[in-house]
Amino acid sequence: MDNIAPPPLMHSLSEVWRASAEITQLAFSAGSLLNTPKGDGHSVMTLPGYAGADGCMAPLRYFLKSRNYKAHGWSLGRNIPPTRITSLEEMNDFQASILTRLSQNISEICDKTGQKVSLVGWSLGGNYANLLAQSHPNLIRQVITLGTPYGDPRGTAAWNILKRLNRGTRADESHNTDTWSIANNGKRTVPTTVIYSPVDGIVSPQIAKLTTENTYNIAINSSHIGFALNRDAYRIIAEILARPQSVNAGVVSQN
Repeated sequence: MDNIAPPPLMHSLSEVWRASAEITQLAFSAGSLLNTPKGDGHSVMTLPGYAGADGCMAPLRYFLKSRNYKAHGWSLGRNIPPTRITSLEEMNDFQASILTRLSQNISEICDKTGQKVSLVGWSLGGNYANLLAQSHPNLIRQVITLGTPYGDPRGTAAWNILKRLNRGTRADESHNTDTWSIANNGKRTVPTTVIYSPVDGIVSPQIAKLTTENTYNIAINSSHIGFALNRDAYRIIAEILARPQSVNAGVVSQN
């Protein structure tokens, strides 16, 4: 992608206090969120972002249960590679291993319930959900992602930080970023709703949207670390999950 750039520094530096405000707003909105539609009881799995674990999305699962869904964590521990990652190719290998284990967990839920599973993925967790929808449409009912970096990863504030933490020495140009973007933008039959934020302090909106068939982009005002605690995200998730499968294709795109 040409002229790729991470989010403005002011957005990145304000992440923590904006997320704190979103937590407060969510608490005060608890009553109104109980007016969101209830679902049909099918299973919904949450997938955490980089370095996150199931606890990060526990409030969202609690909300999903209140909306009559069977809410599941991903049960794979912390979303972080077991060894130091120094290239995007190594990250792709780690992602492939996660996808294998995730597909097994989801398949077990499908076997027990006789129904497909919806996925809600936050940041990197959204990449997993998106790729699973492409590779295992027989298991996935629909996908909702929160602040997910679909395009060139250099469009994230985390790119340079992770390079320093992992002591990477390769030039940016030597990483195969095209493979990441192409894989995330593959064809899919599973409806995918992309919730992104123009003021995300970690993922630039430039790389946070999908343009392929059966994908729908909705913008909200959210910090990146506050996505899984954002009242507007909760409302949209409830509305989308409650729609009959035959209606999902009619979701209005808000680019």
